[in-house]
Amino acid sequence: MKQPARRNPIQRGESTTKLPNYCDLPTPAIPPGANFTDAQASRWDELWATPSAWLWSESEIGLVAAYVHLERTLFDGTGTAATIREVKALGESLGMTPQSRARMGYTIEEKK
Repeated sequence: MKQPARRNPIQRGESTTKLPNYCDLPTPAIPPGANFTDAQASRWDELWATPSAWLWSESEIGLVAAYVHLERTLFDGTGTAATIREVKALGESLGMTPQSRARMGYTIEEKK
């Protein structure tokens, strides 16, 4: 399913771009075969409402799904040290940490 065209609420500044502190675009469908639990489906919805979701397109849907799946393995005790590294790397590549957003040139606007 193609995502709807995104509005552009992003505020461009001198050296950084401010993202809105939430993303209110429709959440993409969970990819076929992901077989998420209810908790994972809720996490999927949460992630697509974060400020970082403004940076994602259809090409990141699989990465976000992998993040949700791997994150769950950490919580259920089946994850490994390699899983921790992969979750961290995915989070960084998706702009989910303040440090990764700063490297990308983004900040989050303050809540009003």
